[in-house]
Amino acid sequence: MIKVMKTYKTILTSMLFILLLLNHFSVFSQSASQKIRKGNELYKQEKFDEAEIQYRKSLEKKPDNITGQYNLANALYRQGKYDEAGAILDSLTNKISSPAQKAQLYHNLGNNFLKNKDFENSVNAYKNALKINPNDEDTRYNLSYAMEMLKQNKQQQQQQQQNQDKNKEKNKENKEEQKEKNENKEESKEQKGQQEQQRDKLSREDAERMLDALNQEEKELHKEKAKQRKSGTVVIEKDW
Repeated sequence: MIKVMKTYKTILTSMLFILLLLNHFSVFSQSASQKIRKGNELYKQEKFDEAEIQYRKSLEKKPDNITGQYNLANALYRQGKYDEAGAILDSLTNKISSPAQKAQLYHNLGNNFLKNKDFENSVNAYKNALKINPNDEDTRYNLSYAMEMLKQNKQQQQQQQQNQDKNKEKNKENKEEQKEKNENKEESKEQKGQQEQQRDKLSREDAERMLDALNQEEKELHKEKAKQRKSGTVVIEKDW
């Protein structure tokens, strides 16, 4: 009888422990759900920063809660935190099994990429959404818009590249032109120096020729005087 009582008490104690443990997890889960519900209310009021806080608190209690992660990503998106929102949504693409939810997830991921001006990834996300739900007209419209933006962005990049190439070529031409001008200046200086040297040389040569001519005239004059003295003719000298 005593043994039976002990066994009964042991079983009862174990059952109470299990019930307490289950109750603890239930309260814990309810608390996480309450945070999500509160976050949803704040989200509807467009208090996205406060909603973010509630979603983060719910994830502290249940880190793997997909609803909490998804709602947090949407709250971050509404605040313009596109990089963080995109990272969360991308991580959920392999966790959601429901086709409808997955199509909506890819739609939101496409919106996030579009806002972040990542048009190529935006197009891919919308295409993935339409593969799951081909009849979603909103996604189809957004895909068309994202493709047009991607096209314009590529055209702008090509135009910018062409402008850069033109500027490089123009700068190259300007440098070559300036180099040529500098070379011409150097040549002009050199030619000027040579001309000055030539003029100096000519001046010296002219002076020497003039001096030789004067010397020759003086010699001729002396000879003429000598002849006149011999013949007795008087010559009045003149200054010249």
